[in-house]
Amino acid sequence: MNLEELLAMEPNSDRDNIVDLRSLDHVSSYDDHLMCPICHCPFIRPVRLQCDHVFCQKCLNSAITSFAAGRDEFTCPSCRTPTKGIYLNVPRLLINMCDDIRVKCPFAEEGCKEIIPRGHVQSHVDKYCGYRLVDCPGTLCDKKSRKKDLHPDRRCMHELHKCLRCEEEIMEQDFEVNM
Repeated sequence: MNLEELLAMEPNSDRDNIVDLRSLDHVSSYDDHLMCPICHCPFIRPVRLQCDHVFCQKCLNSAITSFAAGRDEFTCPSCRTPTKGIYLNVPRLLINMCDDIRVKCPFAEEGCKEIIPRGHVQSHVDKYCGYRLVDCPGTLCDKKSRKKDLHPDRRCMHELHKCLRCEEEIMEQDFEVNM
């Protein structure tokens, strides 16, 4: 693959709700050889240059884009060897070792206690984490709720009700707690 093909891949590779693997809190230690020389994080979608140096795909794209001399003269950020070829086939062992690094859930500050392998973070957030914000199931409501706080009947918890004791308007989610 050449530099232009690599740069063309990047814009299409990120989804809207993807977890930023660089911002995760690492619980387990990892070997320095698993760290990208550019961002100093464990490799994310690693790519290899002709000289066998490995970088995160996004980091290498940034390096190529900001290289002042032009893409035709791009050199490896580590050893400065001129390079035109980029390879997506890095050893599977490298990817597995990075994916096995233990991290805290991205919603740890909101209360999630899960510690999971980095390679499983996205599925944890998408399927299992109760602390992720989701759209309210109420069709007329535009608010968000934590997944764990959704009503089992999938009704809106933001609807206002009048408290029988104090006559104040209280949201459904607070109304049930104070009864």
